[in-house]
Amino acid sequence: MASELNQQRIIDEFLRCFRKMLMEPELSAELVRIAKEHINEPNAYQVIADAVSSQTTIKIQEEHTDADRMFINLLIDTVKSDSNLY
Repeated sequence: MASELNQQRIIDEFLRCFRKMLMEPELSAELVRIAKEHINEPNAYQVIADAVSSQTTIKIQEEHTDADRMFINLLIDTVKSDSNLY
């Protein structure tokens, strides 16, 4: 039961983020720009999380939730995949 509630909470957090991105189309480009700018830095994950939180309307808590970690890893994977295409 607790696992199901945790999964639902993660899904709900992702949905809030995606809704925000749909309502603010420029947000997606800003997120990718931030990830590209910081992808090669030491501790890129934390730097990207901090930059996303400080430079966009998406706020990532200091204590990252599972959804936060999945979101930042998705950003990193997206940028890495994009750079591998070229």
